Amino acid sequence: MSDTPAPTPLSSADARLQQLTLWLEHVFANQLFSLDSLAGDASARRYHRLQLQATENKAGGDYMVMDSADEQEALKQFLAVATLMRPVVNVPDIFAEDVDKGFLVLQDFGGVEFAHLLTGADATQVDGHYTAAMQSLAALQTLPISINDTLVLPLYDAALLTQEMQLFRDWFVPHIDALLDNTLWENVLNALVTQITNQPQVIVHRDYHSRNLMQDRADSERLGIIDFQDAVIGAYSYDFVSLVRDAYVDWSEAQITAWTEAFWQLQQMQGVPSAATLEQFTQDVMVMGVQRHLKVLGIFVRLFKRDGKARYLNDIPKVMRDLLVELEWLSKHGDASIKQAVTPFYQHLQTHIYPAYAAKFLSE
Repeated sequence: MSDTPAPTPLSSADARLQQLTLWLEHVFANQLFSLDSLAGDASARRYHRLQLQATENKAGGDYMVMDSADEQEALKQFLAVATLMRPVVNVPDIFAEDVDKGFLVLQDFGGVEFAHLLTGADATQVDGHYTAAMQSLAALQTLPISINDTLVLPLYDAALLTQEMQLFRDWFVPHIDALLDNTLWENVLNALVTQITNQPQVIVHRDYHSRNLMQDRADSERLGIIDFQDAVIGAYSYDFVSLVRDAYVDWSEAQITAWTEAFWQLQQMQGVPSAATLEQFTQDVMVMGVQRHLKVLGIFVRLFKRDGKARYLNDIPKVMRDLLVELEWLSKHGDASIKQAVTPFYQHLQTHIYPAYAAKFLSE
C-alpha cells in the first residue's frame, strides 16, 4: 500500500479557474498570459483581467475575461445586446467566446470607472462627465425597439415592475421590523405601474450608473458601457434615474434638476420618444425613481441576508433619501392620479416605516 497522500480535491472555484486557464491556453496558443481575478459584484458572474504577452508573430494586450458558469442564457443575452447596442454606443468588442463553457474574452476598457472620474473633479468637469453620459444614453434611446413588429428585447412589463417593487415588502420591511399597510401598498403599486407603462418606451440598459460606465483606455474621451445583459424595452426615464440618482454618488437637488432639463432637451434634439413638456418629464422621472428605489432597498437587504454581501447596507441611507425626495415631490406636484395613491403612502412611510428604518440604519 502506497504512503503517497491522495491529492487534495480542488474547490469548485479552483476547478473553474483551471478550466478557464485551459480554455485560454487553447484560444491564445503559444502565448504566455497572466490572470488577475477581480472582486465580485452583485451578480454570480466572475471577471478576470488577462494580460497577454506578445510574440514575434502575435500581438499582446490587455483583455477582460467573463466567467458566466451558471448563466449561459445571460451570456447569450450579453452577446445579443452587445450586437444590438454597438452601432450607437461604446460597448466592449468580443475577441473569443464559448457559450457552452460560459467564457468570453472582451475588450478591457481599463480600471477607471465613471465614479473615479468624479473624484476631485470641479463643477465644470463633473457637468462635462454627466453630459457625456447623457449623450450616450440619448444615443442608446435612438435604437428601434422592434423589427418587423417584433420587440428586439424583453418587455419591462407590469408584472416585472410589480415583482421588483415587492422586494421592498418582502425583504426591506421585515429587515427593519416594520409593518406595511397592504391597502396603501397595493394602491401605490398600481398607480406607479400604470404611469410607468404609459411612458414612452425605449431600450433600457437597466443598470446605467457610475460603476457600469468606464473611461475607455483606448480613447479617454469616450465612455465604455458594461453590464448591459439585462437590457429590456421599458420607460424612457429609467436609465436617467439610474444615472443621476445613483446609489453610490450623491448630488444636490438643484444639480439633478438642471440635468433633468438637459437630458429632456437632449431627447428632443435626438428625436427620441419623450414627454411634450419638461414638467411631464420631471414627473415621469420621479415616478420611475420611486419604483427603482423601492426595488433597490429590497435588493440591498437581500444581497446581505441571502448572499452575505453586507457592503450594500452602507448605501441604503442614500437610496432612502432619494425615495423620500421623490415621494415628497409627487405628493406636492404630481397630477391628481398619482397624488391620490402616493400621498397617503408617503404619510404612512413617514409615520411607520421611516422610524423603524432610522432605528436600524441611522443609530448604528
